Amino acid sequence: MLNQENQPAGTSSNNSRWLRFGLIGCGLLLLVAVTFSIGSGVGFALGRMSTDTGVASSGTPRGSAGEFVEGNRDLSNSDLEIFWEAMDLLERDFYGELPTQQERSYGAIRGVLDLLEDPNTSFMTPDQATSFLESMDGSFEGIGATVDWEEDGGAVRIVEPFENQPAWKAGLRRNDLIIAIDGEDVSEMVDLNEAVSKIKGPRGTTVVLTVVRNDIDDPFAVEVERDVIQIPIVFSEMIGENEDIAYVRLSRFSDNAGERLRDTINSTIREGDVRGMIFDLRGNPGGLLREAVNVTSLFLPNDELVLIERFSDGSEDTYRANGNTIVPEDLPIVVLVDEGSASASEIVSGALQDTGRAVLLGGTTFGKGSVQLPHHLSDGSLMRVTIARWYTPKERSIDGTGLEPDILVEITEEQIEAEEDPQRDRALELLETGQ
Repeated sequence: MLNQENQPAGTSSNNSRWLRFGLIGCGLLLLVAVTFSIGSGVGFALGRMSTDTGVASSGTPRGSAGEFVEGNRDLSNSDLEIFWEAMDLLERDFYGELPTQQERSYGAIRGVLDLLEDPNTSFMTPDQATSFLESMDGSFEGIGATVDWEEDGGAVRIVEPFENQPAWKAGLRRNDLIIAIDGEDVSEMVDLNEAVSKIKGPRGTTVVLTVVRNDIDDPFAVEVERDVIQIPIVFSEMIGENEDIAYVRLSRFSDNAGERLRDTINSTIREGDVRGMIFDLRGNPGGLLREAVNVTSLFLPNDELVLIERFSDGSEDTYRANGNTIVPEDLPIVVLVDEGSASASEIVSGALQDTGRAVLLGGTTFGKGSVQLPHHLSDGSLMRVTIARWYTPKERSIDGTGLEPDILVEITEEQIEAEEDPQRDRALELLETGQ
């Protein structure tokens, strides 16, 4: 799914196309929003409006996120009377607790969206929209850990504390269970969202977590001072027999992903002779369209076509590399992809495959090739509406089908559990031997 955001009302049309952001994600949005919301970030979000995108595009802007659009209203008064008639019957006859008026309004919106049979046209409550918007900053105020919900035990499990961030400095470890937050029993909280909201907080404030750890008999308290958390999204190392193959993994396309990847690649190349690069986009669900173009621009020459957006009226926008190439044109590249590589990942992979700049290796990608425009509603909620499809430089639509890798290498659950990686191993072999 790819979202675009145009300028607010009053912004000049010349600037509007530079304000268009794409958020590319799949159905994992809410899962990621929950998993990463303790100051560690959300994989899918809208991002901040900015005119400094570095994206070369052409075409006419479509609408404006947050701006009221007067449309053709085909609903008659009698249509709405049927709705209120049904609501009155519920008020009068239903045995049980009724949802609030706001919940009914949201439910009605979702009901209409369900009729579209388009999972990417969707609605978010104000709380969901806030988390969604925060995530593209690439930073949060919190403790710096990924977490999930331990349903059986009524606890929050630490999946990974980020190195040198508050949770890590306070001594929290992977698989620690948080059973109380400032003395409140986690088992009595509704869900992970409620627990996360109590753990998050402004920089400089503290939260006391009651923790259960496997190798310690009794629960113990850990005081963590919250801070601004920079979300780690780029990971790199030198691998191979002679440690001359650069392995670089990008986990999401959040704000400044292109710049952070550029810094990592620059430092990697400066460290010594590099014979090849493995660029790992497996499990990367997407992010900002702008960052997809920025990342692709690190590998392709200036003005090379990156993607095409096509609208229902037949018009189109094109996005081209912005001249920030840093990867030597003769450096062999293998891009690792799988079924978790979606939208922004597919834009980058598709462009590198179509131009012959890289070999794709792994599994077929997710197949998310639609474009959404986010609209901010008056109460802080948000609705994303599908407005276009995007295509690779060779005019391929990947929506529903995904990208087929040049070299198919499957990986089993058993191999994953054994921490084996035949896809990376095959990419390394290809770069070291040429076959």
